Amino acid sequence: MQPQILPRWNSPVFVASMGRSGSTLLQRVMNVHPDLTIWGEHGGFLKGIAEAHRLVTQPDAQTNMASGYESRGTVIGPLAEHDTFKPWVLPFESADVTTALRTLIVDAFTKGLTPNIRWGFKEVRYSGAEIRQLMELFPESRLVILARDVPGYATSRFFAFGQTNFDLVSEEGLADANKKLHNMIDGWMKRYAGLLSVRDQLPERTSVVAYSDLIPGNDRAARLFEEIGETAPPLEAIERVLGAKAGSSFRHNSAARENRERLVELVANADYDTAAYDKLAARLGLS
Repeated sequence: MQPQILPRWNSPVFVASMGRSGSTLLQRVMNVHPDLTIWGEHGGFLKGIAEAHRLVTQPDAQTNMASGYESRGTVIGPLAEHDTFKPWVLPFESADVTTALRTLIVDAFTKGLTPNIRWGFKEVRYSGAEIRQLMELFPESRLVILARDVPGYATSRFFAFGQTNFDLVSEEGLADANKKLHNMIDGWMKRYAGLLSVRDQLPERTSVVAYSDLIPGNDRAARLFEEIGETAPPLEAIERVLGAKAGSSFRHNSAARENRERLVELVANADYDTAAYDKLAARLGLS
């Protein structure tokens, strides 16, 4: 029998967003709370666990796995008895796997935490499908969707750390930049459409935060604590973090500063489905 999971550890907080959208800032804000530990990114390794949970909980899997150990005799014996052979017989049921997966995740993310500390993580690699499986694994979990408008996201993504070679002048360079931009925006649209589908299914367990609201003088961060079931820490502690934003691509990337005007124009003139974007942006609270 798997050990029982402590109450605070059974209600994690998942922060999902695109990269370059302020997830590190929101993580730092949430970790102001003395009884929260929101871990950083982990390369999306829970994708496999989420998929395993999906596979063992789909209806046909539950039916096939229900045979259990008592039907072991149908998978052994001489070939002459092939009429009784049942290749799907397994010694476990899907509920056993679900419990084991949940325990595995909790053990991984609560190492060193005391029972009063609620855990969570921020990750930029999970789609709505994967988040949905994680929330099924943890029925008391909360999802925080963080979104940044496409112009801000795409501009920051273009000039993320380490990207220093730009050609926004030649025909070939512009074509390459436009291709990258198209892929960025397409990924943005698919990601947030999927995450919003989770909110549609679990509205009482989902919060949406706009990156533009994470500024001093805005109470959105304070209200978020209440939405996930925690008492907000002192406002001055939250404001201290919001007032010390760090990590700007433009601040550290000379190529970004030199090409910013051209990039802003490129993003402004990007060819994408603006009507579809406007609908998603409205639902995400983006101005």
